[in-house]
Amino acid sequence: MIVLETARLLLRPHEPRDLDAFCAMEMDAAVRRYVGGFPRTRRESEEKFRKAGLNAIILKSEERYIGRAGLHPAAGGATGIGFYIAPAYWGRGFATEAARAVIEYGFGTLALSRIVAQVETGSAASSRVLQKLGFRLVRHEAGDPRSFDHFELCADRL
Repeated sequence: MIVLETARLLLRPHEPRDLDAFCAMEMDAAVRRYVGGFPRTRRESEEKFRKAGLNAIILKSEERYIGRAGLHPAAGGATGIGFYIAPAYWGRGFATEAARAVIEYGFGTLALSRIVAQVETGSAASSRVLQKLGFRLVRHEAGDPRSFDHFELCADRL
């Protein structure tokens, strides 16, 4: 079991007690705007929870589930990073803090040489988080109806 800890956050595997908060995020149009474009139903959210691959993000001061973050397999055999924060906790640096812990784990413990990220064009907050952490934009993928910006961070550029 992988557990990461920062000053304010605990990143740990999802537990049954996280289900309602997880589903609330999946059913929230604001959260889903740039990750599929539409809210999931409760049933769809519960199914997604059973397959949740990212770690739960717990705000230690409130012992509350506020999102998820972690590494995942990406296209071409790369390792990707993902992070999602509940709207009530946006704008407080939690995404940056969680992603930084995940990156340190990826480069330090797993000895990865590169981590990639894909952000739907228009998700300025997610792009800012990646840029603060040192990711660089490597290409834009125009699509219809969705377009994506692709970022990478290489261990030798830290």
